[in-house]
Formats: sequence, structure tokens, C-alpha cells
Amino acid sequence: MLLLLLLSLLSLAFSQLPKEYELFIEYRQSKNPEVAYRILREYPNAVFKDDLMVMLAKELYSKGKEEEAKRLILQVDPKNLKEDLAEEFLRLWKGLSLDPKRALLNSPVLFREFIPQVNLTTEDALSVSSTLYRRRFYKEVIRLLEPMEYEKVCYTLGKAYRALGDREKAIQTLESCTDERAKGELAVIYFEQGLREKAEGIVSSLEDTRVLQETLLRLGRLSLQRGDYSGAAEYFSRMEMGYVSQFQLGLSYYALGDHSRALESFQRALNHAKSKEEQTAANFWVYKCKVLMSHEDALEYLVKASDGVGFYHAVASSMLGVPVASRALRVVIEDEGLPKTAEVIRSINRAGFPHYARLEALKRLSAMSSSDIISISAFDPNLAVRLAVRKFGHGSLVYSAVAFLTPYRKEVQRASEAYGADRALIYAVIRQESLFDPYALSVAGAKGLMQLIDSTASYVAKREGINLEDVYDPGTNILLGTAYLRYLINMWNGDLVKALASYNAGPNRVKGWANQEDQYLYIELIPLQETRDYVKRVLYNYYVYSELLK
Repeated sequence: MLLLLLLSLLSLAFSQLPKEYELFIEYRQSKNPEVAYRILREYPNAVFKDDLMVMLAKELYSKGKEEEAKRLILQVDPKNLKEDLAEEFLRLWKGLSLDPKRALLNSPVLFREFIPQVNLTTEDALSVSSTLYRRRFYKEVIRLLEPMEYEKVCYTLGKAYRALGDREKAIQTLESCTDERAKGELAVIYFEQGLREKAEGIVSSLEDTRVLQETLLRLGRLSLQRGDYSGAAEYFSRMEMGYVSQFQLGLSYYALGDHSRALESFQRALNHAKSKEEQTAANFWVYKCKVLMSHEDALEYLVKASDGVGFYHAVASSMLGVPVASRALRVVIEDEGLPKTAEVIRSINRAGFPHYARLEALKRLSAMSSSDIISISAFDPNLAVRLAVRKFGHGSLVYSAVAFLTPYRKEVQRASEAYGADRALIYAVIRQESLFDPYALSVAGAKGLMQLIDSTASYVAKREGINLEDVYDPGTNILLGTAYLRYLINMWNGDLVKALASYNAGPNRVKGWANQEDQYLYIELIPLQETRDYVKRVLYNYYVYSELLK
């Protein structure tokens, strides 16, 4: 009787499983090539097709059927492969002695070891190096570009040297480069070294408007970070009139205590704002200036900011005592029917294919209803948010329904109790770090829901006596991440802004940043844009979750 019950439950769980997945399971168990060929023949658009071809090619190669293995491997798109099968694809490509140039051009990161074997045109080398640079493989960029036509690659080459910390080589390369972008980069390096006259000499010679504007902005930001607010104002005032230049100019005057000129700058920024978020930020800073100058209409600008979007909307709303996010974030939406597509995605997920379930959902986006997306949020919050954005947009009710979910409740509660951390804060960090993706892996190697690098995870686990078997395990990851967050909060004596900045950029880096009495000014003067944006987004999430979890 028990066996019949188990069989019934299994049958129910897989009742919506598409036929190609049933065959895929059969192939994985039997390794029968005929089953694999049947899938490729009858389901040529299966989302796991490329993975399957690598699996099949591996079997054929092991049996000496190299020509058939080659035929399959040459059809594979490496961009579609799971990480473990990408490594297998690399091994097979090398074992089958396939063209290294084709491999490097199609997948630079995976085949970067082929760089010494391949002769590329300068244009192809720049294309490959662009991908490698974005993924932080700076040594490979240098190895690839050094033999190339110097004038065409010197800018990227100089940036790669700089990214590796070889300032001397970077300066040497950029000084002999006639590319305007290289001159702008060199001006920034000179300025960082305290050679302001040399930096100014380069700036005055720049002819490319875009490079000039970017260089002035970078020099202005460096001046702000050093506390040279007058110098910052000078650089920003030399920029073309626009939101960015005027907002930064406003910050400079505000830091100087010249609230009248700051107000004028923020009002000009408001006039040039091109997005709702820019309008919100400008309105908030106009409000701050007007309050300090005792203007009677100050509150009007705070109200306008509260009606905006993003971080300053949340701050303004909180100051006015109005909800940051409507309680209707978890709305019930009626639409055309039952979540049939969601059941298919759920069955694929339950069959042990969460990665393919996500790909399948995106493939079936046109068939997705709002009910499907809300149903998917129950077992894959990350996927639900992405589907809602792609199908209905950020401002939709469907997005609102899945934007701020509270999954992993037991794990979050356990971590909250263990380290005295607000559940809303834990959720705020998780949402920003991974958008609730337990499999998340960043370019820097950060892993799991709270994006922990191996060294941090090991340090915290040892310090707290936490068993670290699998950093991707949600319970383990949340516990480690919360423990580290508590450690940072204590380090900064309860200063949440600095703790969050440290979580993103590292505490040693944050220790070198100038302090500010005004917390909002401190946030705006964070040197790294990634960290500045990170702090704002986590705090926005925190405002929202604090309301939702009341």
C-alpha cells in the first residue's frame, strides 16, 4: 500500500513533466545514445540541447567515435552550457584537437588558455580582450594585446596594467598612446599621484568632448573624496550643463557649507533631470538646502521626493510618516485562468533541473500569465521577479506582487535570533546580493544568497563555529552572511551605512574613506559607484521590508 502511495505521489509530481525531460532522465540513467539522438531529433529546441550534446560527445569520445563526437561538439553553443559541462566541453575540444582560434573567438573566458596558440587580427584581439576585461582577466588581456598593433590597443592595455596594480607600466603605456581615452585615463592617474599640474595639462589638451566630460567628472569626484570641495566645484563647473554636473556641484557646495549655491545647483539639476529617480534625488537635496536656509516651501520638495522612486523616495516617505511601499505589494491578481505553465516549470524543477526550469520559463515567456508568475514565486522567487519584469515591466502589479518576497523564513528567523539582526535587514541584503538565487555566483567568486567569497565564509565559519560543508546551502549561507553583517555592524558601532558599505567593498577600504556628519552626504561621497548604489538599494529594501514585516 505504501509503495502504491509513493508511486502515486511521484506520478502526480511529474504529471506535467514535458516528454523531452522524461527522455533526458532516461538518457542520464541508461547512457543509451539512441535516446539522446531521439531527443535531438524530435526536440531540437530543448533548452538542455547543448548540455546533452556535450554529454553524448563525451560518451562517444570515450568509445573511440571521435568523428561523431567532433560533429556534436562543433554544434554546441558554449554560452548555453552549465558550468560543469563547460569544463567538459573545453576538455573535449582539446582532446579532439579542434580549432583553438574558433574556440577563443566564440568563448574567450572558457578558452583563454588558447591565447598563446592563436594568431588574431587586432580587431579580433580587441573584441576578445573586451570580454576578458569585463570578467577581470587582466593578465590574459595583457598577454593577448602586447603583440598587437600598439596604437589600436594601447588604451585597453594601459587600463589592464592599471587594473593589475602596475601603475608604472600603465603610465608608460598611456603616455605613449595617442588615443584621447588614454589621455583621460593618464590625467586621472597623475591626479591620484598628486601631480595636479600634469593632470591639468592633459585636460586642457583634450579635444574629444565625451572624454573631456568624463575626465572632469572623475577628477571632481576624486577631489570630493579627498575633502577638496572647492577643487571639486571647480571641475564640475567646467562640465557641460546637465543633471550630473549640477548635482555633483550641489554636493560640493553643500559640503562647503555654501547652502545658497548648493540650492541653485540642485535646482538646476532638477531642471535637467531626465528620469524619475533623478527628479527624486534633486527634490530631496533641494529640500535639505531649503530647511537649512529656513525657506517656508521646503516641505513641498520633501513631499515631491516622497512621490518619486528609489532610495530618496523611501527616505522622504519615512520622514513624512507615509508608507514607503503599499501593503498591496502582495496582491492577488485574477487573470485568464489557472497557472498551467507554472505547473510545467514546477515539475521540471522538482525533477531535479532547477537550471533548466528557469531556461524553460524564459522560453515560454509569451505563454506566462500573471497567475503563472505568482505561482512560480512560491518555489523560485528569483525567476518570478525576472519573469515579471520581462513580461509586465517594473511598474506592473505583477512585479509588485513578487518584488519583495520573504522566502527561507525559517533560515532567516534562525539567523535573526542567533545574531540579533533585524529580519528586514537580512532580507534587504539577500534581495540586493542575489535576488533570492541560492545558486548565484558572481564574477568575483561570491556565492549563494548572501554572496560570500570563500575567504570570508571560512573566516566567519571558524570564528562562529558554524559547520561549512556547502556554502550554497541556504541555511548555512544566511547564517554566515548574517554573522558577518553583525560583525561589521559591531565594528562600526552600529553605523549601518558603513557596515553595508563594508559588506560590499570590504572594511579596510571603508576605513580609508572620509567621514561626514551628514549621513546622506556620506553616502553620496562614497568613492565607488558600485558601493554607493549598493548602499542605497539595500537601504531602500530595508525600508520596504520593515513595513511588510510589521
